Amino acid sequence: MADIDFGSSNHEDKPKEEDNSIVLSSSDVSSSIQDERSGLSIEEIKDPNKIRVEVVDKETPVIVLFGPPSCGKTMTLVRLTRYLQGKNYTVQPITSFRPSYDSHYSQMCNDFNSMINSDNAAESKSKINFMIFKVLKGGKPICQILEGPGEEYIDPKDPTRLFPKFVYSIINSENRKIWAIMVVPDDRNMRMDNDFRMNYVTKIHDLKKRLKPTDKVVFIFNKIDKTELVLSPGVINYRYALKEVSDLYRNVFVPFKNNNPITKLWKENNFDFVGFQTGDFPKAADGTVTFEQGPDEYPYKLWEIFLKCIRG
Repeated sequence: MADIDFGSSNHEDKPKEEDNSIVLSSSDVSSSIQDERSGLSIEEIKDPNKIRVEVVDKETPVIVLFGPPSCGKTMTLVRLTRYLQGKNYTVQPITSFRPSYDSHYSQMCNDFNSMINSDNAAESKSKINFMIFKVLKGGKPICQILEGPGEEYIDPKDPTRLFPKFVYSIINSENRKIWAIMVVPDDRNMRMDNDFRMNYVTKIHDLKKRLKPTDKVVFIFNKIDKTELVLSPGVINYRYALKEVSDLYRNVFVPFKNNNPITKLWKENNFDFVGFQTGDFPKAADGTVTFEQGPDEYPYKLWEIFLKCIRG
Protein backbone atom coordinates (compact mmCIF):
# COMPACT_ATOMS: atom_id res chain seq x y z
CA MET A 1 0.00 0.00 0.00
CA ALA A 2 1.05 3.59 -0.38
CA ASP A 3 2.16 6.11 2.21
CA ILE A 4 -0.52 8.41 3.57
CA ASP A 5 -1.11 11.29 1.18
CA PHE A 6 -1.89 14.50 3.06
CA GLY A 7 -3.06 16.01 -0.21
CA SER A 8 -3.60 19.69 -0.81
CA SER A 9 -6.84 21.08 -2.12
CA ASN A 10 -4.76 23.12 -4.59
CA HIS A 11 -2.46 21.18 -6.86
CA GLU A 12 -1.91 23.62 -9.75
CA ASP A 13 1.54 24.84 -8.72
CA LYS A 14 2.94 21.48 -7.69
CA PRO A 15 4.85 19.23 -10.09
CA LYS A 16 3.26 15.89 -10.67
CA GLU A 17 4.92 13.25 -8.57
CA GLU A 18 5.37 9.63 -9.46
CA ASP A 19 2.47 7.54 -8.21
CA ASN A 20 3.94 4.63 -6.28
CA SER A 21 0.63 3.48 -4.83
CA ILE A 22 -0.44 -0.08 -5.24
CA VAL A 23 -3.84 -0.53 -6.85
CA LEU A 24 -5.87 -3.40 -5.44
CA SER A 25 -7.34 -5.90 -7.82
CA SER A 26 -10.91 -7.15 -7.42
CA SER A 27 -9.56 -10.33 -5.84
CA ASP A 28 -7.57 -8.25 -3.34
CA VAL A 29 -10.71 -6.32 -2.45
CA SER A 30 -12.79 -9.41 -1.93
CA SER A 31 -10.10 -10.92 0.29
CA SER A 32 -9.86 -7.78 2.44
CA ILE A 33 -12.75 -8.69 4.69
CA GLN A 34 -13.35 -6.04 7.33
CA ASP A 35 -12.96 -6.73 11.03
CA GLU A 36 -15.65 -4.64 12.76
CA ARG A 37 -13.70 -4.57 16.01
CA SER A 38 -10.96 -2.40 14.55
CA GLY A 39 -12.24 -0.79 11.37
CA LEU A 40 -9.34 -2.39 9.49
CA SER A 41 -9.20 -5.08 6.87
CA ILE A 42 -7.77 -8.49 7.74
CA GLU A 43 -4.80 -7.65 5.54
CA GLU A 44 -4.17 -4.41 7.46
CA ILE A 45 -4.51 -6.15 10.82
CA LYS A 46 -1.87 -8.68 9.76
CA ASP A 47 0.46 -5.93 8.52
CA PRO A 48 -0.22 -2.40 9.89
CA ASN A 49 2.31 -0.99 7.40
CA LYS A 50 -0.30 -1.65 4.70
CA ILE A 51 -2.88 0.60 6.33
CA ARG A 52 -3.97 3.13 3.73
CA VAL A 53 -5.58 6.45 4.60
CA GLU A 54 -5.72 9.89 3.02
CA VAL A 55 -6.23 13.28 4.67
CA VAL A 56 -7.10 15.65 1.85
CA ASP A 57 -7.36 18.86 3.88
CA LYS A 58 -3.84 19.81 4.97
CA GLU A 59 -4.81 23.36 6.02
CA THR A 60 -7.09 22.52 8.94
CA PRO A 61 -5.25 21.45 12.14
CA VAL A 62 -5.48 17.79 13.17
CA ILE A 63 -6.11 16.71 16.76
CA VAL A 64 -4.66 13.21 17.18
CA LEU A 65 -6.09 11.13 20.03
CA PHE A 66 -3.00 9.14 21.02
CA GLY A 67 -3.03 6.30 23.51
CA PRO A 68 -2.97 2.55 24.15
CA PRO A 69 -5.96 0.22 23.87
CA SER A 70 -8.75 0.74 26.43
CA CYS A 71 -7.59 4.21 27.51
CA GLY A 72 -10.92 5.70 26.38
CA LYS A 73 -10.14 7.37 23.05
CA THR A 74 -13.42 6.36 21.41
CA MET A 75 -15.67 7.34 24.31
CA THR A 76 -13.77 10.62 24.70
CA LEU A 77 -14.59 11.30 21.07
CA VAL A 78 -18.24 10.32 21.63
CA ARG A 79 -18.59 12.61 24.64
CA LEU A 80 -16.83 15.55 22.99
CA THR A 81 -18.93 15.16 19.83
CA ARG A 82 -22.18 15.17 21.81
CA TYR A 83 -21.05 18.31 23.60
CA LEU A 84 -20.07 20.10 20.37
CA GLN A 85 -23.31 19.15 18.61
CA GLY A 86 -25.18 20.64 21.56
CA LYS A 87 -23.24 23.89 21.06
CA ASN A 88 -24.22 24.18 17.39
CA TYR A 89 -20.98 22.82 15.98
CA THR A 90 -21.15 20.44 13.04
CA VAL A 91 -19.17 17.24 13.50
CA GLN A 92 -18.98 15.06 10.41
CA PRO A 93 -16.86 12.07 9.39
CA ILE A 94 -14.54 12.62 6.43
CA THR A 95 -15.49 9.98 3.91
CA SER A 96 -12.28 10.27 1.87
CA PHE A 97 -10.11 9.11 4.78
CA ARG A 98 -10.25 5.42 3.84
CA PRO A 99 -10.19 3.80 0.37
CA SER A 100 -13.45 3.81 -1.57
CA TYR A 101 -13.65 0.01 -1.51
CA ASP A 102 -13.76 0.03 2.31
CA SER A 103 -17.45 -0.65 2.82
CA HIS A 104 -17.02 -0.88 6.60
CA TYR A 105 -15.71 2.68 6.79
CA SER A 106 -18.49 3.92 4.53
CA GLN A 107 -21.03 2.29 6.83
CA MET A 108 -19.40 3.87 9.89
CA CYS A 109 -19.72 7.28 8.22
CA ASN A 110 -23.37 6.67 7.35
CA ASP A 111 -24.19 5.52 10.88
CA PHE A 112 -22.07 8.15 12.62
CA ASN A 113 -24.81 10.16 14.33
CA SER A 114 -26.76 7.13 15.48
CA MET A 115 -23.61 5.57 16.96
CA ILE A 116 -22.56 8.82 18.65
CA ASN A 117 -25.97 9.16 20.32
CA SER A 118 -26.43 5.49 21.17
CA ASP A 119 -26.98 4.57 24.83
CA ASN A 120 -25.28 1.25 24.13
CA ALA A 121 -21.63 1.77 25.10
CA ALA A 122 -20.44 -1.38 23.38
CA GLU A 123 -21.99 -0.27 20.08
CA SER A 124 -20.08 3.01 20.10
CA LYS A 125 -16.79 1.47 21.21
CA SER A 126 -16.89 -1.42 18.73
CA LYS A 127 -18.14 0.44 15.66
CA ILE A 128 -16.48 3.87 15.84
CA ASN A 129 -12.91 2.95 15.04
CA PHE A 130 -10.08 4.51 13.09
CA MET A 131 -11.95 7.51 11.75
CA ILE A 132 -11.26 11.17 11.12
CA PHE A 133 -13.87 13.87 11.70
CA LYS A 134 -14.12 17.53 10.81
CA VAL A 135 -15.50 20.07 13.29
CA LEU A 136 -17.13 23.16 11.75
CA LYS A 137 -18.85 26.25 13.14
CA GLY A 138 -21.04 28.26 10.78
CA GLY A 139 -19.60 26.30 7.86
CA LYS A 140 -16.00 27.22 8.80
CA PRO A 141 -13.63 24.28 9.52
CA ILE A 142 -12.16 24.48 13.02
CA CYS A 143 -10.19 21.25 13.25
CA GLN A 144 -10.01 17.61 12.27
CA ILE A 145 -9.98 14.90 14.95
CA LEU A 146 -8.29 11.56 14.30
CA GLU A 147 -9.17 8.54 16.40
CA GLY A 148 -6.80 5.69 15.61
CA PRO A 149 -6.35 2.12 16.85
CA GLY A 150 -4.39 2.09 20.10
CA GLU A 151 -2.79 -1.19 19.13
CA GLU A 152 -0.91 0.65 16.37
CA TYR A 153 0.46 3.29 18.77
CA ILE A 154 1.61 0.71 21.28
CA ASP A 155 1.16 -3.04 20.88
CA PRO A 156 0.52 -4.82 24.22
CA LYS A 157 2.24 -7.92 22.79
CA ASP A 158 5.21 -5.95 21.45
CA PRO A 159 5.23 -2.50 23.08
CA THR A 160 8.71 -1.58 21.79
CA ARG A 161 7.68 -2.06 18.15
CA LEU A 162 8.14 0.91 15.82
CA PHE A 163 5.07 2.88 14.83
CA PRO A 164 3.58 1.69 11.53
CA LYS A 165 4.22 3.79 8.45
CA PHE A 166 0.90 5.65 8.57
CA VAL A 167 1.75 7.10 12.02
CA TYR A 168 5.08 8.47 10.79
CA SER A 169 3.26 9.96 7.81
CA ILE A 170 0.92 11.79 10.17
CA ILE A 171 3.88 13.00 12.24
CA ASN A 172 5.62 14.30 9.11
CA SER A 173 2.55 15.86 7.51
CA GLU A 174 2.24 19.60 6.87
CA ASN A 175 -0.87 19.89 9.05
CA ARG A 176 -0.51 21.64 12.36
CA LYS A 177 -1.17 18.99 14.96
CA ILE A 178 -2.39 18.83 18.53
CA TRP A 179 -1.32 15.54 20.09
CA ALA A 180 -3.87 14.55 22.74
CA ILE A 181 -1.93 12.01 24.80
CA MET A 182 -4.20 9.83 26.92
CA VAL A 183 -3.23 8.65 30.40
CA VAL A 184 -5.42 6.88 32.96
CA PRO A 185 -5.36 6.11 36.71
CA ASP A 186 -4.06 2.87 38.13
CA ASP A 187 -6.85 0.37 37.46
CA ARG A 188 -6.63 -3.42 37.47
CA ASN A 189 -9.34 -3.59 34.82
CA MET A 190 -7.02 -1.76 32.41
CA ARG A 191 -4.48 -4.61 32.58
CA MET A 192 -1.78 -1.96 32.36
CA ASP A 193 1.06 -2.97 34.66
CA ASN A 194 4.17 -0.94 35.39
CA ASP A 195 6.18 -2.49 32.54
CA PHE A 196 3.44 -1.59 30.07
CA ARG A 197 3.24 1.97 31.38
CA MET A 198 7.01 2.40 31.07
CA ASN A 199 6.92 1.11 27.50
CA TYR A 200 4.17 3.63 26.80
CA VAL A 201 6.37 6.38 28.25
CA THR A 202 9.12 5.30 25.84
CA LYS A 203 6.68 5.65 22.93
CA ILE A 204 5.66 9.13 24.12
CA HIS A 205 9.32 10.16 24.34
CA ASP A 206 9.87 8.82 20.83
CA LEU A 207 6.90 10.84 19.61
CA LYS A 208 8.19 14.01 21.31
CA LYS A 209 11.53 13.80 19.48
CA ARG A 210 9.67 13.89 16.17
CA LEU A 211 7.27 16.76 16.83
CA LYS A 212 7.53 20.01 14.90
CA PRO A 213 7.79 23.39 16.66
CA THR A 214 4.22 24.20 15.59
CA ASP A 215 2.81 21.03 17.17
CA LYS A 216 1.05 21.23 20.53
CA VAL A 217 0.65 18.59 23.24
CA VAL A 218 -2.27 18.05 25.60
CA PHE A 219 -2.16 15.34 28.26
CA ILE A 220 -5.68 14.07 28.96
CA PHE A 221 -6.01 12.36 32.35
CA ASN A 222 -9.03 10.28 31.42
CA LYS A 223 -11.24 8.40 33.90
CA ILE A 224 -10.28 10.92 36.56
CA ASP A 225 -13.60 10.15 38.27
CA LYS A 226 -11.94 6.89 39.37
CA THR A 227 -9.60 8.89 41.59
CA GLU A 228 -9.97 11.02 44.73
CA LEU A 229 -8.79 14.10 42.80
CA VAL A 230 -12.26 15.36 41.83
CA LEU A 231 -13.58 17.94 44.28
CA SER A 232 -16.82 18.59 42.35
CA PRO A 233 -17.80 18.22 38.67
CA GLY A 234 -14.97 19.72 36.64
CA VAL A 235 -13.13 20.94 39.74
CA ILE A 236 -9.92 18.94 40.10
CA ASN A 237 -6.88 19.14 42.34
CA TYR A 238 -4.52 19.60 39.40
CA ARG A 239 -1.36 19.79 41.48
CA TYR A 240 -1.88 16.25 42.74
CA ALA A 241 -3.29 15.06 39.42
CA LEU A 242 0.01 15.98 37.74
CA LYS A 243 1.89 14.21 40.54
CA GLU A 244 -0.22 11.07 40.19
CA VAL A 245 0.44 10.87 36.45
CA SER A 246 4.14 11.55 37.03
CA ASP A 247 4.29 8.74 39.62
CA LEU A 248 2.41 6.23 37.46
CA TYR A 249 4.16 7.10 34.20
CA ARG A 250 7.63 7.79 35.54
CA ASN A 251 9.56 10.52 33.70
CA VAL A 252 6.77 10.97 31.15
CA PHE A 253 6.93 14.78 31.44
CA VAL A 254 10.74 15.08 31.28
CA PRO A 255 11.08 15.89 27.54
CA PHE A 256 8.31 18.47 27.82
CA LYS A 257 10.04 20.62 30.45
CA ASN A 258 10.23 24.29 29.58
CA ASN A 259 13.93 25.22 29.49
CA ASN A 260 13.41 28.82 28.50
CA PRO A 261 15.04 30.83 31.33
CA ILE A 262 12.31 33.46 31.25
CA THR A 263 9.02 31.72 30.43
CA LYS A 264 9.75 28.77 32.71
CA LEU A 265 9.17 31.13 35.63
CA TRP A 266 5.41 30.92 34.98
CA LYS A 267 5.16 27.92 32.65
CA GLU A 268 7.00 24.86 33.91
CA ASN A 269 6.01 22.50 31.08
CA ASN A 270 5.42 22.80 27.36
CA PHE A 271 2.07 21.06 27.39
CA ASP A 272 -1.49 21.50 28.56
CA PHE A 273 -3.05 19.12 31.09
CA VAL A 274 -6.71 18.37 31.62
CA GLY A 275 -8.72 15.90 33.67
CA PHE A 276 -11.56 14.20 31.84
CA GLN A 277 -14.57 11.99 32.43
CA THR A 278 -16.76 10.59 29.68
CA GLY A 279 -19.59 9.35 31.89
CA ASP A 280 -20.92 6.27 33.66
CA PHE A 281 -21.49 2.77 32.34
CA PRO A 282 -24.34 1.02 34.21
CA LYS A 283 -25.03 -2.57 33.22
CA ALA A 284 -28.61 -3.43 32.27
CA ALA A 285 -30.38 -6.57 33.48
CA ASP A 286 -29.67 -8.31 30.17
CA GLY A 287 -25.94 -7.62 30.54
CA THR A 288 -25.84 -4.71 28.09
CA VAL A 289 -23.41 -1.97 29.15
CA THR A 290 -25.18 1.36 28.80
CA PHE A 291 -23.69 4.86 28.65
CA GLU A 292 -24.84 7.88 30.62
CA GLN A 293 -22.79 10.94 29.71
CA GLY A 294 -21.04 12.87 32.47
CA PRO A 295 -21.16 16.58 33.34
CA ASP A 296 -20.58 19.15 30.60
CA GLU A 297 -17.77 20.73 32.62
CA TYR A 298 -15.34 18.07 31.33
CA PRO A 299 -15.86 18.40 27.54
CA TYR A 300 -16.16 22.19 27.98
CA LYS A 301 -12.69 22.39 29.52
CA LEU A 302 -11.19 19.95 27.00
CA TRP A 303 -12.61 21.90 24.07
CA GLU A 304 -11.38 25.23 25.49
CA ILE A 305 -7.86 23.80 25.66
CA PHE A 306 -8.09 22.44 22.11
CA LEU A 307 -9.26 25.86 20.87
CA LYS A 308 -6.35 27.56 22.61
CA CYS A 309 -3.92 25.16 20.92
CA ILE A 310 -5.59 25.67 17.54
CA ARG A 311 -5.42 29.46 17.83
CA GLY A 312 -1.88 29.45 19.22
